[in-house]
Amino acid sequence: MRFVVGRTSFESESRAIQAGLSLTPGTTARREAYAVVLSDYLIEAHPELLDMRPWHWRTPDGSYEVRKDGSRYCSTEFTFLLLARDLTIPELALFAYEQCGTYAIDASNPKGFVTDCVQRTTKDRLCDFLEQCPGAPGSDKAHQALRWIADRSASPMESCLTLLLCLPQRLGGFGLPLPELNRKLSPSELSSWPSLASSRSVKADLIWLDALFALEYDSDLAHTGRDRIARDSKRRVVFAAMRIQSISVTNEQITDTEEMMRVARLVAKALGRRLNRCGKAFRAKHAILRKALLSFTVSGKDDGRPS
Repeated sequence: MRFVVGRTSFESESRAIQAGLSLTPGTTARREAYAVVLSDYLIEAHPELLDMRPWHWRTPDGSYEVRKDGSRYCSTEFTFLLLARDLTIPELALFAYEQCGTYAIDASNPKGFVTDCVQRTTKDRLCDFLEQCPGAPGSDKAHQALRWIADRSASPMESCLTLLLCLPQRLGGFGLPLPELNRKLSPSELSSWPSLASSRSVKADLIWLDALFALEYDSDLAHTGRDRIARDSKRRVVFAAMRIQSISVTNEQITDTEEMMRVARLVAKALGRRLNRCGKAFRAKHAILRKALLSFTVSGKDDGRPS
């Protein structure tokens, strides 16, 4: 979900929603106008956001950003808290993945998103902001969502895959531990393997380093071409040298409940975990969760995701 911070103008696919009454830290209540900038597709998923309720709670430092024209709008961290009043935990977590990641949803892009973006916030900054807002509307839900958020996601499908694996079973996930996303394995970490020590660092999409296990997302679009194939091959060699077990997951597997069950069992086994019984009721919850996560992106334009 793109939230515009520090840009000179709002993107055409975003809207600034004026949202009423606020409180200023250390003062009595007074009326302040502020804007919440959200993508159109997020508003389409939740049209009630157009009538975002006024905020009647204390706003801590870091709640606002000031544009060059002097207008004030909500910081990413404050927007996360505001959205917690209306979004579900999975939707809120997915919003945070983009803000803490290096991609941005872009309906005009063939893939549906752009890459190599600067992180707009981090999990720690979201946590620090929430610590200043005890008891605020939506804060309990926001704290819950933070438990399943990881920094540095590089694509919407990496975010969806992580949430499908790690959200608790009551929400339709498999309840597995959070991985690190796009963890850089530097040359210094390869010093035990002299033949690789001079290599450039490589990244793992999802990695549980303590368990020496990595999961790679192979998108339909991002893993084609000679250069990409060569990089993927090099990464597999490095993983093998470091004794890191790695498996690849495709879009087709993510969008199929039974295939995701198999992937989750492999991950759980590698992590020394045991999945709880995943019966018919859980499968139904999982399918609902997957549909919600995939629909909460630009429809039909993810990297390889079918419309």
